Amino acid sequence: MRRKIVIILGVFFILFFTVIIPAYSTLSTLQKKNKMYLNLKKLVRRELRTSVGGNAAFIIQDLASPSLKLSCREHERFPAASLIKLPILATAFRAVAEKRISLEEVVTVSRKDITGGSGILKGKILPVKLTFQDLLRIMIANSDNTATNKVINILGIDYINKTFRKLGLRDSSLRRKMMDFSGRRRGVENYTSASDIVFLLKQIYKNELVDAGASGLALSFLKQQKVNDRIPLYLPDEVDVAHKTGLERGVVHDAGIVYAPKGDYIVCVLTKKVKNYKTAKKFIAKLSLLTYNLYQ
Repeated sequence: MRRKIVIILGVFFILFFTVIIPAYSTLSTLQKKNKMYLNLKKLVRRELRTSVGGNAAFIIQDLASPSLKLSCREHERFPAASLIKLPILATAFRAVAEKRISLEEVVTVSRKDITGGSGILKGKILPVKLTFQDLLRIMIANSDNTATNKVINILGIDYINKTFRKLGLRDSSLRRKMMDFSGRRRGVENYTSASDIVFLLKQIYKNELVDAGASGLALSFLKQQKVNDRIPLYLPDEVDVAHKTGLERGVVHDAGIVYAPKGDYIVCVLTKKVKNYKTAKKFIAKLSLLTYNLYQ
């Protein structure tokens, strides 16, 4: 009898220290984060009113606890600007998986391919030969418009839009190439939403964007982002941020994964009807810092 009691007590203590205490600790941490998220919601709403007049959509998502999420207008379609390059990247990896093209295939960029706006290819001695993988990297890391339009030419607008749907993107559509201002003036626009972009970032984070290899490449491209005047602006230099920006007339975006000391999370902010780009960028940077303060 005494031996049974000793065994029962032993099992109880093992469960207590290995299951109950860790579970309680996790619950306690989640409750603390919930309170902090509620406070963050008030701060973000204040910034939203004063900085961009409410013309923004955003999602802040804890990557360890799906219930920890703040959002505003997450399914509203916004002019995508260069943020459309992330859904195009996902489509390109799907095309590779379907053997429509390989990452090693050599692509020639010539003078007739050059597009204005952001990018590095317009400064190269042309023609230049690149692998399809390098073209994708430049499209994301350097937000290169020439690389993007080349990818669009290779894949085709119809295939890209059909693949958006297959990938589960509800609100994204590609209607014109980069820097097609005549199309924009006629009302031809590319669209996306905070919800679609966060969906893709989650897939990348979980190694589920097509497959682990594609996810790893996408993450490495996003970590090489050269434009860092929004989400990373006020964060410590040692904090890794994998993100993609967007900037066009009246539009300022940024969306990415932040690897903070006390957990990883996503910040995605889309704005429109922007009159002052500097103010909109600072709004995104402030929202990013307010979130980071919960995780340091």
